[in-house]
Amino acid sequence: MNIQHLRYFLAVMDTGSISRAAELSGVTQPTLSLALKRLEREFGTPLFGADGRGIRPLPAAAALDARVRPAVRALAQARHDLNPAVPAAPRIGVLQSLAEGWLHRLIGSWDGPVRITEGLAAELEQALVDGSLDLALGIPPESKQLSSKAVAREPFMLFVGPSHPLAGRETVTLNELDGQPFVLRQCCERLGTARRLLKEANAKLDIVAKARQEATAAALVAEGVGATLAPRSWQRAPLHALKVVDLDLERTIAVCWKDRRMAAAATSLQRKLSARIPKP
Repeated sequence: MNIQHLRYFLAVMDTGSISRAAELSGVTQPTLSLALKRLEREFGTPLFGADGRGIRPLPAAAALDARVRPAVRALAQARHDLNPAVPAAPRIGVLQSLAEGWLHRLIGSWDGPVRITEGLAAELEQALVDGSLDLALGIPPESKQLSSKAVAREPFMLFVGPSHPLAGRETVTLNELDGQPFVLRQCCERLGTARRLLKEANAKLDIVAKARQEATAAALVAEGVGATLAPRSWQRAPLHALKVVDLDLERTIAVCWKDRRMAAAATSLQRKLSARIPKP
Protein backbone atom coordinates (compact mmCIF):
# COMPACT_ATOMS: atom_id res chain seq x y z
CA MET A 1 0.00 0.00 0.00
CA ASN A 2 1.31 3.45 -0.96
CA ILE A 3 1.34 5.82 2.02
CA GLN A 4 1.19 8.80 -0.32
CA HIS A 5 -2.17 7.52 -1.57
CA LEU A 6 -3.39 7.58 2.01
CA ARG A 7 -2.25 11.20 2.31
CA TYR A 8 -4.21 12.03 -0.84
CA PHE A 9 -7.24 10.33 0.70
CA LEU A 10 -6.92 12.42 3.86
CA ALA A 11 -6.63 15.60 1.79
CA VAL A 12 -9.92 14.76 0.06
CA MET A 13 -11.56 14.10 3.42
CA ASP A 14 -10.33 17.45 4.73
CA THR A 15 -11.24 19.56 1.71
CA GLY A 16 -14.30 17.70 0.42
CA SER A 17 -13.08 18.24 -3.12
CA ILE A 18 -10.91 16.38 -5.63
CA SER A 19 -9.69 19.62 -7.21
CA ARG A 20 -8.79 21.32 -3.93
CA ALA A 21 -7.17 18.16 -2.56
CA ALA A 22 -5.07 17.87 -5.72
CA GLU A 23 -4.00 21.52 -5.43
CA LEU A 24 -3.19 21.00 -1.76
CA SER A 25 -1.15 17.87 -2.52
CA GLY A 26 0.68 19.35 -5.50
CA VAL A 27 -0.58 16.76 -8.00
CA THR A 28 -3.00 16.70 -10.91
CA GLN A 29 -6.65 15.74 -10.45
CA PRO A 30 -6.26 12.56 -12.60
CA THR A 31 -3.31 11.46 -10.44
CA LEU A 32 -5.31 11.91 -7.25
CA SER A 33 -8.42 10.25 -8.69
CA LEU A 34 -6.35 7.26 -9.76
CA ALA A 35 -4.88 6.98 -6.26
CA LEU A 36 -8.40 6.92 -4.76
CA LYS A 37 -9.50 4.20 -7.17
CA ARG A 38 -6.49 2.10 -6.21
CA LEU A 39 -7.36 2.51 -2.53
CA GLU A 40 -10.92 1.42 -3.25
CA ARG A 41 -9.60 -1.68 -5.00
CA GLU A 42 -7.23 -2.45 -2.14
CA PHE A 43 -9.94 -2.13 0.51
CA GLY A 44 -12.60 -3.73 -1.66
CA THR A 45 -15.24 -1.05 -1.12
CA PRO A 46 -16.25 2.35 -2.55
CA LEU A 47 -15.03 5.29 -0.48
CA PHE A 48 -16.76 8.21 -2.18
CA GLY A 49 -20.02 8.74 -4.00
CA ALA A 50 -21.21 11.36 -6.48
CA ASP A 51 -22.83 14.46 -4.99
CA GLY A 52 -23.94 16.77 -7.76
CA ARG A 53 -20.75 18.09 -9.35
CA GLY A 54 -18.66 16.99 -6.37
CA ILE A 55 -18.19 13.94 -4.15
CA ARG A 56 -19.27 12.88 -0.68
CA PRO A 57 -17.53 10.43 1.65
CA LEU A 58 -19.31 7.13 2.21
CA PRO A 59 -19.38 5.39 5.61
CA ALA A 60 -16.34 3.32 4.62
CA ALA A 61 -14.35 6.55 4.07
CA ALA A 62 -15.18 7.82 7.56
CA ALA A 63 -14.12 4.48 9.05
CA LEU A 64 -10.88 4.50 7.08
CA ASP A 65 -10.15 8.11 8.08
CA ALA A 66 -10.38 7.19 11.77
CA ARG A 67 -7.71 4.52 11.30
CA VAL A 68 -5.44 6.12 8.72
CA ARG A 69 -5.00 9.60 10.21
CA PRO A 70 -3.33 8.51 13.48
CA ALA A 71 -1.28 5.93 11.56
CA VAL A 72 0.16 8.55 9.21
CA ARG A 73 1.11 10.73 12.17
CA ALA A 74 2.65 7.75 13.96
CA LEU A 75 4.82 7.00 10.92
CA ALA A 76 6.04 10.60 10.86
CA GLN A 77 6.91 10.36 14.56
CA ALA A 78 8.72 7.06 13.92
CA ARG A 79 10.86 8.76 11.26
CA HIS A 80 12.01 11.29 13.84
CA ASP A 81 12.55 8.66 16.54
CA LEU A 82 14.68 6.51 14.25
CA ASN A 83 16.50 9.39 12.57
CA PRO A 84 17.32 12.39 14.81
CA ALA A 85 18.06 14.44 11.68
CA VAL A 86 14.31 14.52 10.96
CA PRO A 87 12.83 17.68 12.59
CA ALA A 88 10.94 17.17 15.84
CA ALA A 89 7.25 17.95 16.25
CA PRO A 90 6.80 21.73 16.03
CA ARG A 91 5.36 23.72 18.92
CA ILE A 92 2.26 25.41 17.53
CA GLY A 93 0.11 27.91 19.39
CA VAL A 94 -3.60 28.28 18.65
CA LEU A 95 -5.69 31.32 19.48
CA GLN A 96 -8.24 30.39 22.14
CA SER A 97 -11.20 31.63 20.09
CA LEU A 98 -10.02 29.54 17.10
CA ALA A 99 -9.27 26.27 18.87
CA GLU A 100 -12.61 24.49 18.63
CA GLY A 101 -13.34 25.30 14.98
CA TRP A 102 -9.80 25.16 13.56
CA LEU A 103 -7.94 22.38 15.37
CA HIS A 104 -9.12 19.73 12.93
CA ARG A 105 -7.90 21.82 9.97
CA LEU A 106 -4.60 22.60 11.68
CA ILE A 107 -3.76 19.01 12.62
CA GLY A 108 -4.88 17.77 9.21
CA SER A 109 -2.61 20.33 7.53
CA TRP A 110 0.54 19.14 9.29
CA ASP A 111 2.04 15.88 8.05
CA GLY A 112 3.26 14.53 11.35
CA PRO A 113 2.93 15.01 15.11
CA VAL A 114 2.54 18.47 16.61
CA ARG A 115 2.62 19.96 20.09
CA ILE A 116 -0.31 22.32 20.63
CA THR A 117 -0.63 25.21 23.08
CA GLU A 118 -3.84 27.24 23.37
CA GLY A 119 -3.64 30.89 24.39
CA LEU A 120 -4.82 34.46 24.02
CA ALA A 121 -3.38 36.66 21.27
CA ALA A 122 -0.91 38.45 23.55
CA GLU A 123 0.22 35.17 25.10
CA LEU A 124 0.90 33.55 21.73
CA GLU A 125 2.77 36.60 20.50
CA GLN A 126 5.02 36.64 23.58
CA ALA A 127 5.66 32.90 23.26
CA LEU A 128 6.79 33.38 19.66
CA VAL A 129 9.05 36.27 20.64
CA ASP A 130 10.72 34.35 23.47
CA GLY A 131 11.05 31.17 21.40
CA SER A 132 8.77 28.89 23.38
CA LEU A 133 6.57 28.46 20.27
CA ASP A 134 7.68 27.79 16.69
CA LEU A 135 4.43 28.79 14.94
CA ALA A 136 1.06 30.18 15.92
CA LEU A 137 -2.36 30.22 14.33
CA GLY A 138 -3.93 33.46 15.46
CA ILE A 139 -4.20 37.07 14.37
CA PRO A 140 -1.46 39.20 12.74
CA PRO A 141 1.04 40.13 15.47
CA GLU A 142 1.88 43.64 16.58
CA SER A 143 5.55 42.86 17.25
CA LYS A 144 7.90 43.81 14.42
CA GLN A 145 10.04 40.80 15.37
CA LEU A 146 7.37 38.46 14.00
CA SER A 147 6.19 37.58 10.50
CA SER A 148 2.77 36.38 9.38
CA LYS A 149 0.78 35.15 6.40
CA ALA A 150 -2.99 35.59 6.23
CA VAL A 151 -5.06 32.41 6.00
CA ALA A 152 -8.55 33.92 5.93
CA ARG A 153 -10.63 36.97 6.77
CA GLU A 154 -14.04 36.60 8.32
CA PRO A 155 -16.73 39.04 9.45
CA PHE A 156 -18.16 39.24 12.93
CA MET A 157 -21.73 37.95 13.19
CA LEU A 158 -24.41 38.15 15.85
CA PHE A 159 -25.06 34.71 17.38
CA VAL A 160 -28.35 33.92 19.10
CA GLY A 161 -29.94 30.82 20.57
CA PRO A 162 -32.80 28.89 18.90
CA SER A 163 -35.45 30.55 21.11
CA HIS A 164 -34.16 34.11 20.66
CA PRO A 165 -36.59 36.58 19.01
CA LEU A 166 -34.03 37.22 16.24
CA ALA A 167 -33.41 33.53 15.52
CA GLY A 168 -35.60 33.49 12.41
CA ARG A 169 -33.83 36.39 10.72
CA GLU A 170 -30.78 36.59 8.47
CA THR A 171 -29.71 40.18 9.20
CA VAL A 172 -29.86 42.75 11.98
CA THR A 173 -28.78 46.40 12.31
CA LEU A 174 -26.63 47.90 15.04
CA ASN A 175 -29.52 50.06 16.20
CA GLU A 176 -31.57 46.92 16.83
CA LEU A 177 -28.90 45.71 19.27
CA ASP A 178 -29.53 48.66 21.59
CA GLY A 179 -30.67 47.26 24.93
CA GLN A 180 -30.30 43.62 23.87
CA PRO A 181 -29.18 41.16 26.58
CA PHE A 182 -25.59 40.34 25.68
CA VAL A 183 -23.02 37.68 26.57
CA LEU A 184 -19.55 39.24 26.62
CA ARG A 185 -16.77 37.02 25.27
CA GLN A 186 -13.86 38.28 27.35
CA CYS A 187 -11.24 36.49 25.24
CA CYS A 188 -12.39 38.28 22.05
CA GLU A 189 -9.32 39.76 20.34
CA ARG A 190 -11.40 42.57 18.76
CA LEU A 191 -13.28 43.48 21.93
CA GLY A 192 -12.03 47.06 22.08
CA THR A 193 -12.87 47.78 18.45
CA ALA A 194 -16.33 46.24 18.79
CA ARG A 195 -17.08 48.41 21.82
CA ARG A 196 -16.01 51.54 19.94
CA LEU A 197 -18.17 50.74 16.90
CA LEU A 198 -21.20 50.01 19.06
CA LYS A 199 -20.68 53.27 20.95
CA GLU A 200 -20.44 55.22 17.69
CA ALA A 201 -23.76 53.67 16.61
CA ASN A 202 -25.38 54.57 19.95
CA ALA A 203 -26.08 50.88 20.56
CA LYS A 204 -25.76 50.16 24.27
CA LEU A 205 -25.79 46.46 25.07
CA ASP A 206 -27.18 45.05 28.29
CA ILE A 207 -24.32 42.80 29.41
CA VAL A 208 -25.95 40.01 31.41
CA ALA A 209 -23.01 37.56 31.43
CA LYS A 210 -19.24 37.56 31.01
CA ALA A 211 -17.41 34.42 29.89
CA ARG A 212 -13.69 33.70 29.67
CA GLN A 213 -14.18 30.36 27.90
CA GLU A 214 -15.71 30.08 24.43
CA ALA A 215 -17.69 26.97 25.40
CA THR A 216 -19.23 28.86 28.33
CA ALA A 217 -20.23 31.78 26.11
CA ALA A 218 -21.77 29.41 23.56
CA ALA A 219 -23.73 27.56 26.26
CA LEU A 220 -25.11 30.84 27.63
CA VAL A 221 -26.18 31.96 24.17
CA ALA A 222 -27.75 28.56 23.41
CA GLU A 223 -29.78 28.78 26.65
CA GLY A 224 -31.19 32.15 25.60
CA VAL A 225 -29.37 34.20 28.24
CA GLY A 226 -28.27 36.68 25.59
CA ALA A 227 -26.71 37.17 22.16
CA THR A 228 -23.02 37.59 21.39
CA LEU A 229 -20.77 38.93 18.64
CA ALA A 230 -18.15 36.54 17.27
CA PRO A 231 -16.31 35.74 14.02
CA ARG A 232 -18.22 33.66 11.48
CA SER A 233 -16.24 30.45 12.15
CA TRP A 234 -17.46 30.54 15.77
CA GLN A 235 -20.67 28.95 14.45
CA ARG A 236 -21.82 25.82 16.29
CA ALA A 237 -25.10 23.99 16.88
CA PRO A 238 -27.70 25.04 17.87
CA LEU A 239 -26.79 28.71 17.44
CA HIS A 240 -28.10 30.91 14.65
CA ALA A 241 -25.84 33.53 13.00
CA LEU A 242 -27.09 36.88 11.71
CA LYS A 243 -25.20 39.34 9.54
CA VAL A 244 -24.92 42.75 11.22
CA VAL A 245 -25.35 44.87 8.11
CA ASP A 246 -23.72 48.08 9.37
CA LEU A 247 -20.95 46.55 11.48
CA ASP A 248 -17.58 46.93 9.75
CA LEU A 249 -15.68 44.43 11.86
CA GLU A 250 -13.70 41.41 10.75
CA ARG A 251 -10.92 39.15 11.94
CA THR A 252 -7.84 38.14 10.00
CA ILE A 253 -6.59 34.64 10.77
CA ALA A 254 -2.87 34.22 10.17
CA VAL A 255 0.05 31.85 10.59
CA CYS A 256 2.75 33.65 12.58
CA TRP A 257 6.41 32.90 13.27
CA LYS A 258 9.71 34.48 14.31
CA ASP A 259 12.58 32.17 13.34
CA ARG A 260 13.48 32.53 9.65
CA ARG A 261 14.07 28.79 9.53
CA MET A 262 10.31 28.33 10.05
CA ALA A 263 9.33 30.51 7.08
CA ALA A 264 8.97 27.63 4.61
CA ALA A 265 6.99 25.53 7.07
CA ALA A 266 4.76 28.51 7.89
CA THR A 267 4.09 29.20 4.22
CA SER A 268 3.23 25.56 3.60
CA LEU A 269 0.89 25.51 6.61
CA GLN A 270 -0.81 28.72 5.48
CA ARG A 271 -1.41 27.29 2.01
CA LYS A 272 -2.80 24.02 3.34
CA LEU A 273 -5.06 25.73 5.86
CA SER A 274 -6.42 28.03 3.15
CA ALA A 275 -7.28 25.02 1.00
CA ARG A 276 -9.23 23.46 3.87
CA ILE A 277 -11.59 26.39 4.33
CA PRO A 278 -15.06 25.51 2.97
CA LYS A 279 -16.13 27.56 0.00
CA PRO A 280 -19.09 29.90 0.68
